[in-house]
Amino acid sequence: MIRQVESDDWERLRDVRLRALASDPAAFLETVEKARSFSAERWRERAHPSERAATFVYEREGAFDGMVSAFVDEDSEAVNLVGMWVAPDLRGSGVARELVERVIEWSRDHERSRVVLTVEGGNARAARLYEKCGFVELRSPPPLPYVPPRGSRFCAYLL
Repeated sequence: MIRQVESDDWERLRDVRLRALASDPAAFLETVEKARSFSAERWRERAHPSERAATFVYEREGAFDGMVSAFVDEDSEAVNLVGMWVAPDLRGSGVARELVERVIEWSRDHERSRVVLTVEGGNARAARLYEKCGFVELRSPPPLPYVPPRGSRFCAYLL
C-alpha cells in the first residue's frame, strides 16, 4: 500500500531511510553514517507532512519498503522529487512508478507547474523509470536547493 507518512511514522521512516542509504549509497547525497547521527526530533520533523513537503512510502507487513519525498522549492515553486528508493526485491514490480505518481498527484494538488529531479549519471534504470512516468531530460539543470553530484542528469515533469 502506498500512503503519505505521518508524524507518528518517524521510526519506520528512519528505518527505511537507513536501509536505503546502506543498500544504495551512491544514489543519495546523505551518508548512512550521517543519518544515523540524527536525533529523534530530526526524524520526527522529516516525517511531519506540511504544505511544502511530504514523504510517501510503500508499506508492506508493517514495514516501509519504498519511499520518495517531495518538497516545494521556495525560489522556483517547482516540486523537487528526492530520496526515491524501493527495496531490491520490489524493483520492477511497479512500486516505484506508483510512488512517483503520488508525488505528481501531490504536486497537482499543491498547484505547482512541474516536478524536477536529479538522476545519478550512471543510474540508467532510474532514468528509464522516470522516462516511463513522463519525465523529460533537461538540457541544463533546473534551479536546485542542493548541489547534485557531477555527472547527474536532470529531468522534469510538466503538470
